[in-house]
Parts: sequence; C-alpha cells; structure tokens
Amino acid sequence: EVTPKTTLEDEPEDDDLFETEFRQYKRTYYMTKMGVEVVSDAFLADQAECYVQAIQWILHYYYHGVQSWSWYYPYHYAPYLSDIHNISELKIKFELGKPFMPFEQLLAVLPAASKDLLPKCYQHLMTSQDSPIIEYYPPDFKTDLNGKQQEWEAVVLIPFIDEKRLLQAMESCNKGLKEEEKRRNTHSACLMYWYDKDAEFQYLSPWPEKFPAIEKCHTRYKTIPLDAWHVEITHNKITKINKNALYFCGFPTLKHIKHKFYLKKSGVQVFQQSSHGENMMLEIIVDENSKDQVVENVASSILGKRVFVNWPHLEEARVVAVSDGETKFYLEEPHGTQKLYMGNAVPPTKVAYVGDKEQSMWVKEVQGISEQYQRRKGIIIHETSVVVYAQLLTVLERERSSFPCPCCLCKRKKQNLNAGLFLLVLWYNTLLCYFQS
Repeated sequence: EVTPKTTLEDEPEDDDLFETEFRQYKRTYYMTKMGVEVVSDAFLADQAECYVQAIQWILHYYYHGVQSWSWYYPYHYAPYLSDIHNISELKIKFELGKPFMPFEQLLAVLPAASKDLLPKCYQHLMTSQDSPIIEYYPPDFKTDLNGKQQEWEAVVLIPFIDEKRLLQAMESCNKGLKEEEKRRNTHSACLMYWYDKDAEFQYLSPWPEKFPAIEKCHTRYKTIPLDAWHVEITHNKITKINKNALYFCGFPTLKHIKHKFYLKKSGVQVFQQSSHGENMMLEIIVDENSKDQVVENVASSILGKRVFVNWPHLEEARVVAVSDGETKFYLEEPHGTQKLYMGNAVPPTKVAYVGDKEQSMWVKEVQGISEQYQRRKGIIIHETSVVVYAQLLTVLERERSSFPCPCCLCKRKKQNLNAGLFLLVLWYNTLLCYFQS
C-alpha cells in the first residue's frame, strides 16, 4: 500500500517544476526576441551589465548631468530582472564624448521619408544604395507589439546607428553646405519670447507663399546664453525632510487623503479602451470630522488661496470660486488679476444665488467629474456637495534657496495662471486636494 503525499510534501516538487518552466520561458524569450541560439552565462552577464549601465546613466543624468553623449542601450529589449545578479563588482565607466550637431542629430533619428528636413547634401545618405550607411534607413522593417495594443507602442526593429560611421559618412558631404546652413548647424543661445502690449509693429513673413505677415506684432525677445541653464549640484549632502510635505509638483503621492484600495473589474479606460481585467481602485474614505462643512466655510478657508489639485498627481492652483449648486462664492477682481491672498488677507468676494438652469449644470458637472475620476483614474469619490473652481499654475521660475523649502512651489517668483476657468476638485467630507494656509 502506497501512502499518498501530503500537500506540504508536494510543494518542493511544484516549486521545481515552476522554476524549470520559468527558465524555459526566459530562454525562449531571449532566443526569439534577441535572436541568440545559446543563452549562455556570458550572454546573461552581458545583459545584466548593459542594464545596470543604463540605470547608472539615467541616475547620473538627473543627479550629476550627462556622463556620456555617445552611450545608448544596445538592445531592443530588456532582460528579466531575475537575470540581473552578480553585479556588485561591476566597474561602470562612461566616455563623455560630445553632443551631436543639429544636422548630425537629425540624420541619426529621422527616417528616409523625412530626408527633406535635412540639407540636400546629406539626403542621398538616407536613400542611395551607394551610401555607406544605407542599412540604417531600411524602407521596410518589422515592428513588435510585445504585448501592447497600439501601433505606436510597438518596438521598431531597425539597426542601431554607429556614431563613428555616421560622422565619417557626413564628413565628405559637409563641403556641400550653404553658408546659411552652416550657421544653422551650431549649438546656439536660446531665445525667450514674451507678449508686450506696448509693442506694435509689422513682422514680415519669412515664407509669404504659405504664411502672411503679422500686421500687429506684440512680441519681444531676448537672447539667453547656453551657460544660463547651468545648475550647481551639491554632492554628498544629506538633508532630513518631512516626508508628508509635497516636494515634487505632479509626482503622485497618496499621503494627503484617506483612502482604501482594492482590485475590482471596473472597466477603467486606458488608451481609449476599457480594460478587461481587474483594476486597482482607490476609494476615498469619509472624514468624520468634516461632515458639517458648508459652502460658506469652504469658501472662507480656500477662496483666493493656493491649493494642490488633481490628486494623486498634485498640481498647484489658485481657487477662484466655490459652489454647492445653490450658492456660489467667487472672487470679484479686476480682469487679469492673479493675486494670492495669503495668511489673514481677505479676498474680494461676491455671493450669487444659483438659478434652476445653473443648478442643473452644476449637477452635470459633478456627475462628469465623478465619472471621469472613476472611469479614467480608478478613483471612487462618492457623493459630492461642494465643487471648487481653480486656475492651474502654468509657469515656475527658479529661485535659489539656502535651505530646503517646505514645498518646491514656494520657489516661484510670480504666479502666472491661465485665465480660463478650470474645474478641478470636489468636496465629499474631505477636499480632493491638499492645500497650505
């Protein structure tokens, strides 16, 4: 008589089977995606090193600046994370090199169909069979959706360009550049344009066959040298920060509003299509301490003040109106005013009682916002009693500070807010935004 194995005794065998199947799955992935016949230890070691080098380049780029102008990731696909190991002894080095000139950059990234964007002396390099780099511009090529659904998401399987070969091929063509093209092919200063109501002049069109002249131009500009963008970076300085504060505008954080989360088939739309599987849903939790909030109290707290909206991707905005569908409080300011009323400053406020038509529109607005959050973001906000209208901040200016600011947006010199009314946030026993007094 044979005694059947227990469930616990079955587990090691199941684990071994899973590991075997997983290794085979990865082997098939590397063979089909990367075209290798043998998935050797040397191949996997190279994959790991290239991937770690890519991560290092990205981190250096954001913390220390460009470490190499010529580096690129030499594969169309990434390795499995489980194959990135034995990396502690890797010596990652980069050669700085130098950036492409404008025409070099265009020839490196444009397809042959866009050859007219380049000077004529370079165009044959993309189309002529005698071109020494013609293989980089194939008329037909394969794409791989690689699990995606949209064509623009596909991996484009064209060869990576050899920088040295590209530059050598262009060198013999440079003598064909016109003087105007030579002037264009430089790293030049930036031009900053702005509106000036006092300026009014005729600006002649550089291409009158296609675009008319601007009869009343109100634009000024000034030159900004390249070194104006240099930012000094302090290394090896650790600063203790308040993790609950908002430090990165637009970066998602779930800290400021109580919520719960769960998986549910809700048909959240991604790329204009409803998902068929389960979605991670965020459901706002009722704040029991704010049940008695009324529109008057909300208006007195935030009207004319700075708030953070579009949770969980917090963006700064200025509140211009508050309404519960029956009463609307809004700023009574001269046209174009973009003032923030900080501290105890009292904003000029006007109260209007909403008519039947406006009440109906308010209900539709609430329904639209609620549906938008649930259908596109997977956020359930339930009943709404107050809607807040706000203007998004559109421009930030850098200002040096010798100490960490409680919020990166405190560094701005001025508020440049869009003039249009922008429906942003809701009130459901808790405000769907984070604001500072």
